[in-house]
Amino acid sequence: KVDLKKEVDYFDHSLIVEKNTLKSKTMEALLEEGIRIVEVDFRSTAENFSKYFYDRMTEKGYDVRCATVYETPNNCASYYKD
Repeated sequence: KVDLKKEVDYFDHSLIVEKNTLKSKTMEALLEEGIRIVEVDFRSTAENFSKYFYDRMTEKGYDVRCATVYETPNNCASYYKD
């Protein structure tokens, strides 16, 4: 539970972008404004993040059945291992 909270908190209050998708001027402007940017190796969709969290928790040894990420209170994406 603590590991998952740390994983999620890392992304909290940040702009999450796929690496190398923003122009350098855009990145500079955002950083100059004090925006915290976290770059990931994938498109930052709920579908991709549900797989990301599933994989991260599995790597840490948790017996994960499903990872669900909410975009809004009524919209989410879930990842299940086949």
